[in-house]
Amino acid sequence: MEKTLATFLLSVMILGLLDVPSNASQINDITCGEAGPLILPCVQFLQGSGPGQPSAFCCSGAKSIFVAATSTQNRRALCECFKQAAPLIGLNPNRSKQLPKLCNINLPFDLDSKIDCNS
Repeated sequence: MEKTLATFLLSVMILGLLDVPSNASQINDITCGEAGPLILPCVQFLQGSGPGQPSAFCCSGAKSIFVAATSTQNRRALCECFKQAAPLIGLNPNRSKQLPKLCNINLPFDLDSKIDCNS
């Protein structure tokens, strides 16, 4: 029960952080606030407290974010958004690097909390 409550509280905190305006200029780009709920099913996997494989809901949400982030400016804004959220959820760096491969998302870079979002 305590673990479930902690996960719920972390999720609420993340949603609060992610509900800030992004710098996305294109109307069809995904905002930080829209991406937050899509990545929530991945929180336990990303913390390292869940199973060794991300859930189908996690992969679906991650793929939706990847497809919706259409501009370089939007991808940079989302990168910054997730970098800010990483310490709040207790991100396990190894798990974040595994997520794209396990969800069959072809990223040209590793998901790392120390990534330079402007590169």
